[in-house]
Amino acid sequence: DFEISLPKEEPDLERDKLTAIFRIFQEALTNVARHANATKVFVTMNEFKNNLILEIKDNGKGITQSQVNSPKSLGVLGMKERALVFGGTVIIKSSMKSGTTVRVEIPLE
Repeated sequence: DFEISLPKEEPDLERDKLTAIFRIFQEALTNVARHANATKVFVTMNEFKNNLILEIKDNGKGITQSQVNSPKSLGVLGMKERALVFGGTVIIKSSMKSGTTVRVEIPLE
């Protein structure tokens, strides 16, 4: 099951930022498919305080903080690095009982 909520108008972003956001989104969904054993994924994108906010939530088995911070977690590192290039952040929160949330914030300007 998949739910998505997008802004009515496409955000006005330069091509490099759009590509980074797409790649982060792609990696997050790949992680859900490979590791989460989720049955639902919820995606929201909106603008808040001059930032683009993208959230990918699942109801899967979760990820430990040590897995998130592991140097072997190349996908997670890649997501964080892509956001950092544009002054953004990727925050991953998880509960072993209620899944994982990947929150991406990238400045619009």
